[in-house]
Amino acid sequence: MEPDTNLYSQSENSEIIRENSQKILSVLAAHQIALWEYDIPTGKCSFTDDYFRTLGLKEAGIVFKDIDDFYRFAYPEDVKAYQTAFSKMLASDSKISQIKVRCVGKHGEVIWLEDHFLSYKGTQNGRPADKLLAYTVNVTSQCEKEQHINHLEEHNRKIIEALPEFIFIFDDNFFITDVLMAPGTILLHPVEVLRGADGRDIYSPEVSDLFLCNIRECLQDGKLKEIEYPLEVDGIRHYFQARIAPFEGNKVLALIHDIGDRIRRSQELIEAKRRAEEADKMKSVFLANMSHEIRTPLNAIVGFSEIIAVTENEEEKLQYLEIIQKNSNLLLQLINDILDLSRIESGKSEMHFQQIEISGLVEEVEKVHQLKMKTDVELKVIRPEGEYWTSTDRNRVMQVLFNFLSNAIKNTEKGTITLGLKHEGNWLKLYVSDTGYGIAKEKLPQIFTRFEKLNDFVQGTGLGLSICKSIVERLGGRIEVVSELGKGSTFALYLPYQEMPKEVVERRLVSGKSIAADKRKKILVVEDVESNFVQLNILLNKEYIISWVRNGEEAINSFVREKPDLILMDIRMPVMDGIQATEKIRTISLSVPIIAVTAYAFYTEQQQAIQAGCNAVISKPYSLEKLKETIESYIG
Repeated sequence: MEPDTNLYSQSENSEIIRENSQKILSVLAAHQIALWEYDIPTGKCSFTDDYFRTLGLKEAGIVFKDIDDFYRFAYPEDVKAYQTAFSKMLASDSKISQIKVRCVGKHGEVIWLEDHFLSYKGTQNGRPADKLLAYTVNVTSQCEKEQHINHLEEHNRKIIEALPEFIFIFDDNFFITDVLMAPGTILLHPVEVLRGADGRDIYSPEVSDLFLCNIRECLQDGKLKEIEYPLEVDGIRHYFQARIAPFEGNKVLALIHDIGDRIRRSQELIEAKRRAEEADKMKSVFLANMSHEIRTPLNAIVGFSEIIAVTENEEEKLQYLEIIQKNSNLLLQLINDILDLSRIESGKSEMHFQQIEISGLVEEVEKVHQLKMKTDVELKVIRPEGEYWTSTDRNRVMQVLFNFLSNAIKNTEKGTITLGLKHEGNWLKLYVSDTGYGIAKEKLPQIFTRFEKLNDFVQGTGLGLSICKSIVERLGGRIEVVSELGKGSTFALYLPYQEMPKEVVERRLVSGKSIAADKRKKILVVEDVESNFVQLNILLNKEYIISWVRNGEEAINSFVREKPDLILMDIRMPVMDGIQATEKIRTISLSVPIIAVTAYAFYTEQQQAIQAGCNAVISKPYSLEKLKETIESYIG
């Protein structure tokens, strides 16, 4: 009887299948991949010892029989997610899914598993059955690497967020491949414009060349490069520093830092050094000029004093006495100029603002200088009809005009000197024109500089016009000069124009015309700090006529002379304080309202003010509305 060849063939095929299956399982095991089955109708699982050994679970003490038993070892935070994903997979038609979960071993070690499911038709007890074929992969190494990468990314992100700078990544062709910065960082260009942009479109050609040179050197020698450069955006110049380091491949990383503050401080230091050197130079010039200017009249005074003592001729004595007097006046003027300059620069020069009528002031200046004109020089005055008012320091305005006229007289041998007044918009222009020597074009920019003289052969210190400029600026005006050599000069000062005020409310007829008086009430401000008065004047001058004095003694005199409707009295002042001034004013008038304004809010001082006769006390800093309400409650 011959053997059954079919039986041998089937047995051989089964053996081949088993061998191939073993090979496949061996390959899977080498990659920590294990197979298992899940019976869908019964919910039973089939796990072998090889499953736990292949995945490294047995060594960690992780062994389970079914899904519910598996949940004991699953990471608590992953259990619900796995259950949900597993249920969705069972409910789907395809039964294909991938679920990742963490398991915790007996020593606390974490093992990451990834289950892959695929449904198929199997047999159970000789009958067809729905099953899931699953293979589980130990992905712990991969997940740990991902976690490490995520940790590094988070670490780098926090470093970038903590940096006060921002980072550009350039390639070797100067294209910006990326921009890294902390949230909330504001760049001069939008990020979407910068990413992918050619740096040459952002920076100037000079800066672009600087970047390109350093980028290529950095890539070539692998060393850090550092550059500083400007960037102009919307007409504003900004300054930055870039630290350039190799990054990857043909790219460099540039850490950009705003150094605008440092550059500005450097420029300020340079400017301060320049001013200090200029001040030192000016000091030397000052001493040299003063030595010459003081010695010249002093030499004449001393010399002619000795001569006059031995001279018997009375006519000669009078002549020498006139020379001594002229040089004494010149020396006195020099000393006054020096003191004036010192007071102005130290901020101690006093400005007494009050309402003055400029046409009358021009007339006074004309009368004083009419007799000072040289034989061949005529003084003309040009002013419009009517009255023109401003709030200023009368004496300081006259000082400036006197200086203008003095210079004009010195530098004009024949012709005309004109003193004029013009109303130009919001300004009143006071000017002095002459037909004298004029000023060289190259000297005009320095004409208001100290020790700059119009004529080197005319006596003077060159301080007058510098002082005039400082005075006019403190009066809130401006000073100008127009000149042509050989044809004459025009010096002008501009003061703010104001509507005409009236101190007394009345009507009277003048030349058949009725002049209506200003019905505004008058307030006397007694305040030693100029800025405080300026603030009050801005607040009140549209509704009231404001006058100003600096101490209690001046307040008493001003009250007697001007009869104000209300007094705003500062308490702490030099010469005479507000308490003493109030007491003296109350001996003259019990009806005038006096409001104390003080920076000292102590109860005792307020009581002293009330006891002295003040009607109310307002403490600084005060509400401007409250101040106006208080004033209106007394004088409407």
